[in-house]
Amino acid sequence: MAFCRLLFPLLVLSVASASTVPVFLWGDLSSSSGNSLKSNPLSTVSAQGFSEILNNELKDDPYVIVFLEETLSVEDFSRKNNEGDISIPYLYDNLSDALYLPSVEDASRVLEEVAKGAVHVKLTQNGLSAAIEDKNNRFMFIALKDAMEGESRYDLLRRHSNFMEDQISKLEKKGDVIAVYTARNPSWTIPDTHSRVRRQANSSVTNGPDYSLDGLRLYLTGVTLDHSNASMTFTNYAGGSSEYNTTTGVLNGTLNFDQGSLTLNFHRAAGYWFFDTVHFVQTNPAVDEILYATDDLNALLDFSYRCKQSVSFKSINQTQEYKVSFIDIKVQPFFGPTNASTPFGDSFNCVGFFSAPIWSGLFVVFILLSITFYGIMTMMDIKTMDRFDDPKGKTITINAGE
Repeated sequence: MAFCRLLFPLLVLSVASASTVPVFLWGDLSSSSGNSLKSNPLSTVSAQGFSEILNNELKDDPYVIVFLEETLSVEDFSRKNNEGDISIPYLYDNLSDALYLPSVEDASRVLEEVAKGAVHVKLTQNGLSAAIEDKNNRFMFIALKDAMEGESRYDLLRRHSNFMEDQISKLEKKGDVIAVYTARNPSWTIPDTHSRVRRQANSSVTNGPDYSLDGLRLYLTGVTLDHSNASMTFTNYAGGSSEYNTTTGVLNGTLNFDQGSLTLNFHRAAGYWFFDTVHFVQTNPAVDEILYATDDLNALLDFSYRCKQSVSFKSINQTQEYKVSFIDIKVQPFFGPTNASTPFGDSFNCVGFFSAPIWSGLFVVFILLSITFYGIMTMMDIKTMDRFDDPKGKTITINAGE
């Protein structure tokens, strides 16, 4: 519990210092180093400060072994499984002889500079790439690169804890040993600034799902035409044009394909825009039809329409019925000049503004207000005594009829 209480406030530091990593030193440290219980979670150790700490610890020329993770952050030290077991119990057992630095700048670089000519070994799924016994070198790096596919973070850290315990127990026979556990990068990073970014698909003039016209944004993955039990897909988009009538508030956008042209007609009224009809023109064979929407297509001004995956327009000609379907549509008329970089507005998804949770909240508030109103009326109806006994006068007598 003391270990978890120590590391809990350090989570705040890991958020503020996304470019720093924790460093855990244990073994035959000098008594002046203190222990991890004196670590300051609200400060960051600079690269120069960390270098001075290392030089102070290595003045007696101990055997140093560095366990280097790819990523490590403060929260990894307090990570637990469903049974409540800590991920790195070996470090927990060595708290009394440890120096814990929760936030160190460029820890791996400083270690490389202090340990010039050190031996580098990798731990992979096949084991160590070389033996760690080296009598001529007192500094060794072990890069922990044995992550397995589908392995959880807890299992990885627990396996590394057992590996470090096994290696240190072997090296302690050689004399003074100092172990360092750190990483190259933090495993949890948060940007310094937070901002909402509106994202949109890249616009395309031809052969793309995003059609950009002056005053109109239209996203489509396909357009189909059904006629006489036959179906075809409009292909080879050849550009388009738009026209806006400021007097009537009508916007017409024309899309040209090899199979013909489609003119989309919009108008605005009472704070809404409406997608009413589609004018389909074909030269061979000659077709000139006005198609009407099978469902209501409208949204608030400055909003885009995104209610259905596809919408259809049909002709009212009983002899020759044409049906144009827009697949995966998102559309918004702007009724004014725009360009290809103009983004869509907020989407209108045909979901009521008063959802079930909102209605539930309003109902609860209404009940509470009713109880409050009833209580206030009850308190106002309380009547106090309007006659009192006069100790010097005659006793008040109240008849039973009163």
